[in-house]
Amino acid sequence: MSDLHLSDFSHAGSPARQSAVNDLLERFSELDPSAPAPTDRLPLAVVPFGKEELAAAMGCLLDGWLTMGGEVRAFEREWAAWVGTKHSVMVNSGSSALLVMLSALVEMGRLERGDEVVVPAVGWSTSLFSIAQAGLVPVVVDVDMQTLGLEGHFDRPVLALHLLGSPCGATSPLLLEDACGAHGAEVDGRKVGARGLAGAFSFFFSHHITTGEGGAITTDDGDFADACRSLRAHGWVRERTDKAAQEAAHAEIDPRFLFVSPGYNLRPMELSGAMGRVQIRRLAGFVERRRRNHRSWCAMIRDSGLPVDVFDEMPNTVHAGFGFPLLLREDARLDRAGLCAALEARHITTRPISGANLTRQPAFSKVPGVRVEGPLPVADAIHDRGLFVGQSHAFDDRHGELLVSALREALG
Repeated sequence: MSDLHLSDFSHAGSPARQSAVNDLLERFSELDPSAPAPTDRLPLAVVPFGKEELAAAMGCLLDGWLTMGGEVRAFEREWAAWVGTKHSVMVNSGSSALLVMLSALVEMGRLERGDEVVVPAVGWSTSLFSIAQAGLVPVVVDVDMQTLGLEGHFDRPVLALHLLGSPCGATSPLLLEDACGAHGAEVDGRKVGARGLAGAFSFFFSHHITTGEGGAITTDDGDFADACRSLRAHGWVRERTDKAAQEAAHAEIDPRFLFVSPGYNLRPMELSGAMGRVQIRRLAGFVERRRRNHRSWCAMIRDSGLPVDVFDEMPNTVHAGFGFPLLLREDARLDRAGLCAALEARHITTRPISGANLTRQPAFSKVPGVRVEGPLPVADAIHDRGLFVGQSHAFDDRHGELLVSALREALG
């Protein structure tokens, strides 16, 4: 992690306070994100932050500054630089990032209400819901069996979801990326979140890095970023780069409460920005270890000869290893529920592969205008026979060996 000292933060306080905070954390916090996780279990996630993040967050609390301010703005600059875009707009969750990103397209007139947006059948619920919530029409299509995402070229706007850290190669005249669980994934040397008009990220606790709750939109388009800034915070002009021009155009309105968009309130907290600034310094190392684990575990399971398939990193990509997905073969002696139970008994936590086939969820019938285009055999297979286990920067080959041992015990 590159050098970043408490004194670099806008809420650091005096040197005496910094020293007192550090002493307090040394006495009472044992959090160490560089420590390996116990090898007798495989949880979904391991705490990715340590004393430095706590010190940065405490500075905000001690100053009494809770809502977004200087630390959020600094995080936005640093996150944009890390992803490789010109702008980043921080919000309070990845789902909010999706909603603001899609709503901004309608707000600007780049999409009209009722326009279609292609979305994968396998994904997170709000990847689908946010399209309809923005007044657009989700068109659900099947995913690729190797990447679990969308591949090929589409002639319509696409929300390409990089599932569990696996980058997909979809292209479109209007490409949007759901990179909420794919921090650091790459396609052809470019990080996800920088391949299209905009990308959405999540900084929830279990993701590669965390700000507690939190999310961000990335883009190279300055006008689009301004639209996102307004929609994030009530529709007002305060954080827009064209604030002065907006105020001049509406001189009859008090500029302190000037609203130019029908916005939401999806602002992040200042302490989230402070934590995120420290977390960014750890991220490259985290992704490197997750990627190494993914490659190694895939090889272990493939060599085991067990009736379960893995999802290898594809050529010319970087797999970010958010979770480790598995697909039971149809001839396995256990079904998905049975395998999950057997793994849980060995202290290996399991989950479905995201929402699996979202068209089979009870909420699907409540999504306005949604339609399915084509059959969904891959999504159905993932729904019926797929699961994932945890992946972390704190895991290594010993955790992979535990997983293989448990799979062999259950399926061998």
